[in-house]
Amino acid sequence: MEKPSMSSRFRFRDHQNLENSPLSNASSEISSASCDPADETELQSMAAKGINHLCSELLELKAESDENFHRNIFHNYAAFIRVFEEVEGMKKELTQLKSQVSFQRRLVKDLVNVYLKALSKESIELVVQESVTAEPSTPSEMETHISNVSETLDIILAENRINEAITILELERENVQRLQYDGDSPDVLARYECAISERKAMVMLQLTLVAENPRVSAAELQKALVQFCRLGDSHLATQLLLKYYHSRIATGIHRIESSKSFSHGVYIRELVKFVFSMISQAARSFVMLYGETSPYASEFIHWACEEIEVFVSNFNKYVKHVSELSGGLSTAVQAVQCTMSFCTLLETQRLELQPFLIKQIRPCMEEVLQIHIEHFKNVITIFSATDAWVLGRYLVSGIVNEARSSMVFGQQPEYCLLTNSGRKFITLFQAITAEITPLVSLQMEGSILGGLMDLFEEYVVILERAINSQTNVTEKGGSRINSAESLPQQISILANLSTLEHFVFGTFRGIFRDINQSDSFQQREFNSCMLFIQEVNDRLRAHFCQQLINQMMSIKAGSEHRPEACIVNVGDHNRLCDVMPSAAFQVLFLELRTVNKHAEENVFEPDWLMELLREVVQTLFLWISNNKEMWALTEEDLTRQNSDVYDQ
Repeated sequence: MEKPSMSSRFRFRDHQNLENSPLSNASSEISSASCDPADETELQSMAAKGINHLCSELLELKAESDENFHRNIFHNYAAFIRVFEEVEGMKKELTQLKSQVSFQRRLVKDLVNVYLKALSKESIELVVQESVTAEPSTPSEMETHISNVSETLDIILAENRINEAITILELERENVQRLQYDGDSPDVLARYECAISERKAMVMLQLTLVAENPRVSAAELQKALVQFCRLGDSHLATQLLLKYYHSRIATGIHRIESSKSFSHGVYIRELVKFVFSMISQAARSFVMLYGETSPYASEFIHWACEEIEVFVSNFNKYVKHVSELSGGLSTAVQAVQCTMSFCTLLETQRLELQPFLIKQIRPCMEEVLQIHIEHFKNVITIFSATDAWVLGRYLVSGIVNEARSSMVFGQQPEYCLLTNSGRKFITLFQAITAEITPLVSLQMEGSILGGLMDLFEEYVVILERAINSQTNVTEKGGSRINSAESLPQQISILANLSTLEHFVFGTFRGIFRDINQSDSFQQREFNSCMLFIQEVNDRLRAHFCQQLINQMMSIKAGSEHRPEACIVNVGDHNRLCDVMPSAAFQVLFLELRTVNKHAEENVFEPDWLMELLREVVQTLFLWISNNKEMWALTEEDLTRQNSDVYDQ
């Protein structure tokens, strides 16, 4: 906009100056008197001035033009650089395109050479002989068609119009099948099939290069696979599809493992989400190719199982690593839940991969569970070492989870009787049960029951050693357990175990409340656990009763092993007075009265205590029946006792 104004400005000034300049006057004078020498000299001087004036104006124009030129260069420099870079990029792309065309040309040439080598020498010699002996003839209609089709396909392939080339190949494939029933020459048909096969191979080569390109998108891959199926090579399409998603899964797993920004929980969630989403995408692509039913479905399932094996390998390494950390069991169980939930989503696509996944994950989780069970055994030993075996009354609502209390204790009594270690055992047992119950989804009911039974049995063994009346019993690992020396302490242990029996019963019922009644194996396993718990309780009660009677009956009166008889009411010397209980029975009676006093103080449940005392009496009678010879009184014994009475 500036340049035209400047030029007009200069032109206007020149015009004005010329009108008023002496040069204009001189021209008029020259016209009137051109022959005057003085005037001629003056005219030359004025012309020189005019030329100088024009030169100065031209210099001003040049300076202004240079200034505008440099200003335009400065303003358009960024655009110039961008255009230059785009030209360089286009040169690189052109070079790559040239190399790709050269590579494809070389591949086509190699393919043609391989095909020619496959022809037998006899066929080649026959063709050569016929071409020599045959008289020149005009090409037939079929040969003309072959030439036209070949030329058309070559042009289309050179322009990379793959879809049009496939359409022509489909039509020619139908044409070949039709011509086989016509009377055309076998040689012509062979050349026709050869020409079509060569072009088909070229198309498949280009499609393969597209499908195997690492940067190909899913949409482009799907388009190429559809074209493979149109060419009649569905098997290759399936292989390329599975290869593509395998590569993406491997790359994604490596990327997630290499990332240091993920915490343990986030890492496994991202890994599970990525792997199963890739399998889901592959399934959708597979269905788009073949529909819901396909002869290649088993091949796809096999591929999916292989990918799950790769995932499980990383999953197992993760689980074993986190299990060594604090709270590792809970983290491992959460990983299992996340994995099973994503695997279940595949069932909407008719992919039943959960049984295979369970089979792969379960051994590792069983190993991790057993490691933690051994750790919890040590924990039980530690908190049992300081128990004084004194019962306490605890609110059920404060010990057992509210959602499980009615299931554990039935009608939910207000209080329950437990020792200090018993209360801690219930707390630990509940926490472990809550953590490992989700593993039922891995069909690990047997391992769960086995682990919980190991913990219960470990605690029962500690109770048995404490009730054996051995001072400071040494437990495995160097821990010492306080012995229950008094009878109330021993009965407290039994009451504690009775409460634990009800609790463990209810816990197992809660785990198996949804058990399939038709599964006889699980039902038998559940029943065997219930029977084992009851037998453990009965065994410890029987051991207590037997130990109590043996201790009481081992008390000696003087030097006699049998009970001592005492005679009272000496006033009637003709009659043997009632025999007093022996020292052993008197001690037993005093012990039982002490226990009864505790029952009156609500230390023990009366009904439960009466049942225990009934067992003690039954054990006593059984002991007496097995030791009759010690209690038999002969006639000599009576005579001696009578004489003692008379002496008194």
